[in-house]
Amino acid sequence: MENKKYKILLIEDEKIYRMAFKRLVDEEKLPYDYTEAESVAKAQEILKSQKFDIIIADYSLGDGTAFDVLGFVDDAPVIFVTGVGDEKVAIKAWKAGAYDYLKSGSRYNCSPPLL
Repeated sequence: MENKKYKILLIEDEKIYRMAFKRLVDEEKLPYDYTEAESVAKAQEILKSQKFDIIIADYSLGDGTAFDVLGFVDDAPVIFVTGVGDEKVAIKAWKAGAYDYLKSGSRYNCSPPLL
């Protein structure tokens, strides 16, 4: 059986949530090789030189939203993750091309794992 590691870009401006994601990956021994971006601008810079299997983006970022990320990603599924938002935002996200929209009070504390 192949031991594939999924290449993930996590776009999250809150350090606490980046730490929670790292803890989830480490504790569950998830097959993720991930890169962090703290902003839309940093994500765009990273995506100019790297490809990812999946992108997980916080909905509300300091310099934009996950919708801005959709504007420059066309080769990987983008999952919006948010602690805020509603059904209208979820529908708008799906129509704009998001793969999924996850609303959670405790982001990155999910089971089963995303992949």
